[in-house]
Amino acid sequence: NIDNWMTSFADNARYYFSGGDSLIGKEAIAAYWKDRRNNMIDKLEFTNDVYTPLKVNRPQKGPDRAGVWLLAWFQTSVTYKNGQSLKFWVHNDFHFDANDKIDQVVQYIDRAPINAALAKKK
Repeated sequence: NIDNWMTSFADNARYYFSGGDSLIGKEAIAAYWKDRRNNMIDKLEFTNDVYTPLKVNRPQKGPDRAGVWLLAWFQTSVTYKNGQSLKFWVHNDFHFDANDKIDQVVQYIDRAPINAALAKKK
């Protein structure tokens, strides 16, 4: 339920993919995931999930930010509308603002196998 999931996001949230592309704003994030879920994905399941909260008191250098983070990784099993199926691991880093809303996500994923599966025909 993407609408329900989006209630966790701040309006100005940013969603960064490990390949360098990004989504800026809650509406853009919702539109992307609704399109992906409704038009590309037939079945989706998450298993073996692990969550680790942490608080960064003083950022080092790089993309880290002070505040509360939730590190999450899980195994994803997906069947695409073209009949192709994959199983892979995803790692997400969620940063929360002062209102406990997600204002930044960094997703680490190898998109090459996903792109190859989407390119295949039934």
